[in-house]
Amino acid sequence: MSIDPRKGKKRIDFKPRPSAKKNEPIPLDLAFNLFYSAKRAEKVRERTLADYRSYWRYFCEWLDEYHPDIDDVSYINTELLRGYLDYMSFEHTRYKDDPYRKKDDRKLSAATVKSRLRALQTMCKFWSTEGIIADNPTEKIKPPRVDETDKNIFTDDQLSALLNAPDTSTYVGFRDITLMMLLADTGLRINEALRLVTSHFDFAARCIRLPASLNKNRKPRIVPMSAPVVREIIRLIEETQSYFDTDCIFVSVYGDPLKADHFRKQLIKYAKIAGIDTETTKVTPHRFRDYFITNYLVNGGDLFTLQRIVAHADIKTTQGYVRVNEEVMRDSHSQYSQLANLKVSKKVRRK
Repeated sequence: MSIDPRKGKKRIDFKPRPSAKKNEPIPLDLAFNLFYSAKRAEKVRERTLADYRSYWRYFCEWLDEYHPDIDDVSYINTELLRGYLDYMSFEHTRYKDDPYRKKDDRKLSAATVKSRLRALQTMCKFWSTEGIIADNPTEKIKPPRVDETDKNIFTDDQLSALLNAPDTSTYVGFRDITLMMLLADTGLRINEALRLVTSHFDFAARCIRLPASLNKNRKPRIVPMSAPVVREIIRLIEETQSYFDTDCIFVSVYGDPLKADHFRKQLIKYAKIAGIDTETTKVTPHRFRDYFITNYLVNGGDLFTLQRIVAHADIKTTQGYVRVNEEVMRDSHSQYSQLANLKVSKKVRRK
């Protein structure tokens, strides 16, 4: 073990791991390209591929700074990866190396660290299976534990205030309120909603028929809608097609498909108009999904039907997705607590 003169910290001198094919070093970039090409051939979604690119870049930037002598995939071992895990958990800060983002002293969240580690685990498993490295160095590495937190759910008053914030005399305001209503009524993910076209709607059956290509789990699904939302969607389609030659439901003022980031910025603006403190209440498109799931269950909806509507692959995800709010818990306790229903004739005296 030696001291890194640039950081004044102990650094570990790594030796290459034995490769499956002796005397055939595989450069890091080549190893990643082999992995990436295989995943593209498997038709992994573009968003997942983008994550692989980003997470690999972060890892290589760490190597360049702390272990610049490592240029062969055979040097990636368990001890090295644990060092990277430690760095992500306790040293790295958000947007540290991004010149276009405001610097943030907060550490990476455990969920973010877990996601980046999972990507490296996938890569190492591929290299091991393909014989590029002798064995998988991530097998003994456990991901960081993530504390459960109560989900940030809109109250009915907050949702009403948000829906009243847009100026519906404008096309943008009408479009945005319709999108908010759709998200809160169906639990759609924002990227699913923004890719909708007119052919996906079955207005007679009052539902959306999502093809497998739009679903995260690559399976087709049916998403019911309420009558008020159906009416607003029809109105928006008529309004949009009177200006633009498009089958997209949600478009910009120039007729291009609406981007998720633009809608997120609109939500922040509406939150300010609605008087919602965005420091304590996150206002993002996903909060509408949380609102839908929470209220579906609180109002007596069936858990297994809900799982199919929101397309959770595992029922445990649906079960753990929401935490019933305090008011509901108090009402349920009052209704079902046996002691609350007992009639006690004598009062307990204090000594």
